[in-house]
Amino acid sequence: SSGPAPSEASTMVDYSRFDKIGDDEDEAPASTPAAPEEGSAAAATGTPPAPGGGGGVERVGSLTTKGSEQGRYEFRHDGRLVYEWDQSLEECNIYVRPPPGVTADMIDCTIRPHHVRLGVRGNPAFLDEDTGGPIVQDESYWTLTDGELTIFLQKMRKGETWDAALSGRGAVDPFTRQEIQKDMMLERFQEENPGFDFRGAEFNGAVPDPRTFMDGVKYR
Repeated sequence: SSGPAPSEASTMVDYSRFDKIGDDEDEAPASTPAAPEEGSAAAATGTPPAPGGGGGVERVGSLTTKGSEQGRYEFRHDGRLVYEWDQSLEECNIYVRPPPGVTADMIDCTIRPHHVRLGVRGNPAFLDEDTGGPIVQDESYWTLTDGELTIFLQKMRKGETWDAALSGRGAVDPFTRQEIQKDMMLERFQEENPGFDFRGAEFNGAVPDPRTFMDGVKYR
């Protein structure tokens, strides 16, 4: 099923909460089942999202330092890095660095067709936002490996270009959007023509939409 429609506005979240997991004032009951051991995958859970509090949010979409082996985009709030993200034809991935000492069984992560909620059990949510596009809930999951939490979101519509991993948070500018579409078009060409090497290929003029170009993207 397509799942519930996205809410009109994502809940504003106090992103600094992730740095205050030991504060007594942040204690709250938790009902989410335990996550697997660190380094293993966790399936999406069905716990309904809870409201969060917070202030203004910077809408900044910037590429990490040029030459970075990750090449991810950043979302910052009040000058601090909240998460990084990237996308391909089929996935959008979100990368978060939990505080030291946080293990997989302390994580509360809920993934829904249009929404992601992430936090530490017993504390207010760190992320509580609509996704940048619809996702396949049953094929989306998260892992915690080497101190980095990764949320893998399987796109409902293959080839769709998301302006941000989470709706309204860190939307990329038009130039960056074109660069993302270029990478996705080359990924599509490579997938549909495995005998050719498209690395370094360029486009004349505007980059076409990787989802709709030439009769649309093909599903494997």
